[in-house]
Amino acid sequence: MTKTKATPTTSPVRSATELQGLCYFPKREPWNRHRPVKVIITGAGIGGIACAVLISQKVRNATIRIYDRLSKVGGTWAANVYPGVRCDVPSHSYQLSFEPNLDWSEYYPKGAEIQQYYERVVAKYGLADNFSLQHEVLKAEWLPNESQWKVEVRDLRTGKTIIDLADFFINSQGRISEPQIPSIPGLRDTFKGELIHTARWPKGFDHAGKRLAVIGNGASGQQLIPNIINDVAHIDHYVRSKTWVTPTFRSDLFSARAGQPGGPKYSEQERKKFHDDPSAYLEHRRKFELAFHLSDRNADILGSQANEALRKKITEVMLERLGGDEEWLARVIPDYAPGCKRLTPGPGYLESLKDPKLDYITEGISHVKEAGIVTRDGKVHEVDAIITATGFKQGFNTLFPVIGKDSIDLRDKWGPDGEIGYPETYLGVMAPGYPNYFIVLQAQGNAQGASAPLQIEITATYIAKCIRKVQSQSYVSLDPREDAVQEFNDIVNGFFQNSVTHDECSSWFKQGPGATRMLIAWPGTYHHRADTLRDPRWEDFEFKRARDSRLNRFEFFGNGVTERDRKGDEQDLTNYLSLVGDIDLATLHEAWNE
Repeated sequence: MTKTKATPTTSPVRSATELQGLCYFPKREPWNRHRPVKVIITGAGIGGIACAVLISQKVRNATIRIYDRLSKVGGTWAANVYPGVRCDVPSHSYQLSFEPNLDWSEYYPKGAEIQQYYERVVAKYGLADNFSLQHEVLKAEWLPNESQWKVEVRDLRTGKTIIDLADFFINSQGRISEPQIPSIPGLRDTFKGELIHTARWPKGFDHAGKRLAVIGNGASGQQLIPNIINDVAHIDHYVRSKTWVTPTFRSDLFSARAGQPGGPKYSEQERKKFHDDPSAYLEHRRKFELAFHLSDRNADILGSQANEALRKKITEVMLERLGGDEEWLARVIPDYAPGCKRLTPGPGYLESLKDPKLDYITEGISHVKEAGIVTRDGKVHEVDAIITATGFKQGFNTLFPVIGKDSIDLRDKWGPDGEIGYPETYLGVMAPGYPNYFIVLQAQGNAQGASAPLQIEITATYIAKCIRKVQSQSYVSLDPREDAVQEFNDIVNGFFQNSVTHDECSSWFKQGPGATRMLIAWPGTYHHRADTLRDPRWEDFEFKRARDSRLNRFEFFGNGVTERDRKGDEQDLTNYLSLVGDIDLATLHEAWNE
């Protein structure tokens, strides 16, 4: 490649000799829009799987490696195997939109069924060999000179540490992946019985006939208790704060209740109809999806009539489940508004609280002795095992060091004691100062009106567009501009000023108790988010050119032909032609792979 400078002339007409002096000659080879790129993903849950599948289909010539410390794919649904674990989102929504499963057994599927579904997805797309399971990412560091991510990984089977390099690094660690064990004196080092977290349920543990302590009344506690109460000798249920126990998702259509926590089971005839009649199946899916989209968004506003109506409805349901017992209702119903924390249906949970084999304990825990728990009133509660259904560490910050271009660990910016104190993302997908680094279903990654898998698909598609931009146009990296990040976060802060999450509760939805920074939510609906991410705002990025394009940004033009021209495939060369009447002008000449 050469470039020469011509002598200026006063004539508006340039001679061939003068034009020759203004020429730039790029490399004499076809434009390759699909140069080889390497992508590393950490996390083999729904986020990692969806990213792997979609990027493998949307980015040509991409090598993809996924690391996960578990022995199975599935993330949350591989880790959580406690009795009663299931999804409280309908099965036909809690799946990838492009990979429908017509054979879900129940409306609200068990965890194992979900894990097996995602395992089949990996197999179908031939990606099993791309997953390195029982491998834990220890550190990721951006190498500015090489414009690559250096990822340190430990093989948990051998203890050996390896180094892997990639052009792009996708963090799909999950928001609920690191168990939170309460800091109770004596819990870890004094208690002689079994200590179990619901997310690390031991395979051989038999709860039958045992006296158990169950600490926590979130989703896992609500699911666990009704599923073990009939088999145990006794349960001491420790509750620090009250929580709303709601009707199931669109209970008027698809109710789950005590004795039927999965809701209605799909009959063989129903499943056969889904297979035989695609229109009927599509309509069934739409019922679920519309229930997301048509929910009353005003219920998310603190003090609104819609939120008060929601409070009234949930209160009535809770009272009904408690058999009309007003005294019990007063013991369990919260003061904060519904929606301040994640709403949990918990079919059978409230009914179990009245079981004579259960003690509902709100007295604080003082410490743990060898034989059990001592509450602050001095009472000793002897148990065979302590089960902590206490959720997870705040998952909106990275679980391992991520070092950016200024040699700063992202945790030192986003951690609770960090420079910012919370994740300040670009559109819930990227972090400024960390080129070619993407996050999946993290802060500002959830919009109202869609399930997690669909939200992830939108993120994965956006990531694929960013990779293709860098891959095809002689760049090596892109990094969101600080001013764009700041202005997006100003929008986030303003949007949630009246949010129900500002009420007095502690929730992983937000930075801390009370009126603190919203972490989980996108400032708008699913369609608002999807439309925003559909066309990346390239003006919001700083791009770094590849070395061979620093003299001319159009170095990738090459010799004026493409790989398609060079290969000469007749179908590929005329792919802009369609059958008569089979043309959609709205999408004509829009597809990236035309």
